[in-house]
Amino acid sequence: MSSMPISKTVQIDGYSLAYYEWGKQGDPVLICLHSHTNSATSWREFAEFASGKYHVFAIDQRGHGKSEWAKNGYARDRFVEDLSEFINLNNFGELTLVGCSMGGWHSILYAAGNPGRVQRIVMVDIAPEPSPERLQAPPLAPTPMEFLTLEDGCQWLRSGNPWATDIRLREDAESRLKKTYSGTWAWKADLNGFDNPLPDMTSTALIERYWSAIQSIECPILEIRGSESNLVSDETIKKMKRVGKSVLSVDVSNAGHVVMVDQPESFIKAIRTFINL
Repeated sequence: MSSMPISKTVQIDGYSLAYYEWGKQGDPVLICLHSHTNSATSWREFAEFASGKYHVFAIDQRGHGKSEWAKNGYARDRFVEDLSEFINLNNFGELTLVGCSMGGWHSILYAAGNPGRVQRIVMVDIAPEPSPERLQAPPLAPTPMEFLTLEDGCQWLRSGNPWATDIRLREDAESRLKKTYSGTWAWKADLNGFDNPLPDMTSTALIERYWSAIQSIECPILEIRGSESNLVSDETIKKMKRVGKSVLSVDVSNAGHVVMVDQPESFIKAIRTFINL
């Protein structure tokens, strides 16, 4: 198994934002945005593959991974402002955005607010609104705030993910957990700083904003769903194709919500034609 490149940091809005970089300058820019509570490491296999053609950046978004926790909150606009500042600081021109879950929301909000900057968007298992099935599901058990060992953390992740390999799931755990001074393992993500459940699931204002973004975006959008995830319904996909300018979709078998972690090779196969790899 290959490893992540050395993380780099940039100062944005008064705090340190960590990111990883693959490929070479001069190639088209592609930015990857991870899901809620995850980290940039979730993109490793895809980023390595895409770097044959793209200059790839995977960001640990505020309050996640190696990035600092934010003092001014985690509203969607703060994430989008971070992305915009990162793009501006690096003097990027046109680019491609690939976002999983909340990273997909940030991608479409940025594209809608910056017409002409984004050439393509890939949304991984996320849409403007959740499926009725997800909304009607019983509440999940509270996420443990710490584990006695890293292996305990792996086992907890496994309880909700039967698809990723043991090696990949451990890598996921190592990227999302940190050892505390007392010897236990706690989340790197600022779980106490987020609103749980996420307001995006039920907020009429946010849902309408996401639909408005889909409607206004001129560039092509690809929706990649995990076949074992129930978050994005068929009816929502149909609506996205109806109201969007150019929306395509593909499902990846034996994958849950974080498709590129559960089935890295199948994820690459699903995305490669759309982004011309």
